[in-house]
Amino acid sequence: MPNNKTVLVTGATGGQGGAVARRLLDSGRAVRALVRDPGRQGAKDLEALGAELVCGDLDDPRSLRTAAQDIHGVFSVQPADMTDPRRGRHRGPRDRGRQGH
Repeated sequence: MPNNKTVLVTGATGGQGGAVARRLLDSGRAVRALVRDPGRQGAKDLEALGAELVCGDLDDPRSLRTAAQDIHGVFSVQPADMTDPRRGRHRGPRDRGRQGH
């Protein structure tokens, strides 16, 4: 039975996000996939499976707000640089002015 409660998946063209998006689609969930480039093969493959593609980037708050409109849930894959865990981390108000962040 299809479930029309849409789940936003970030990192949808990567390994973890892609696996989650495909599993959700297989189970009848509606998926909105946040992608940077809808022309890439991974994005096209998800769209062919039924995902709604929305262009955006984790560094662009406006695109995230647009992608998150009218969704039921979010599966969010965050980028990481395992050689320096501080890199790739979004800095919040508490981090401003701290050395090494």
